Amino acid sequence: MRDPHRKVTLGALELTVLEQLWEGGPAHVAAMHAAVGEPRGLARNTIQSTLERLARKRLADRRKVGRAYEYRARVSRSAWLSRALRNLIDEVPGVDPPLLLSTFVDLVERADAATLEELEALVRKRREEKEGGP
Repeated sequence: MRDPHRKVTLGALELTVLEQLWEGGPAHVAAMHAAVGEPRGLARNTIQSTLERLARKRLADRRKVGRAYEYRARVSRSAWLSRALRNLIDEVPGVDPPLLLSTFVDLVERADAATLEELEALVRKRREEKEGGP
């Protein structure tokens, strides 16, 4: 069984196609080619190969609909982002949690009030979980 947290590297086109699956939902090769391939001058086969690579990497699923395959994202955008950030942190030697948090807080400074409230709620929830609270 594959590790769900294993590092998966995506090329620029794979990421673009996955983004299109998140935004537009399930799609056949023809629709994906129209949305992603044609604007970039790419062949339909290139888009089909990209979708197949995403399926092999277990980031997309495919099912037969009529005579063609329909592809859908297998992971959510948030799950992918969480995995990618975890992998990035694991790659940086000597990651110091206080430094990481300090950098994160510097980025959060730009957030609006609603985002800051969400962050505070997440911190509260995590504290309660650790303390065995409500």
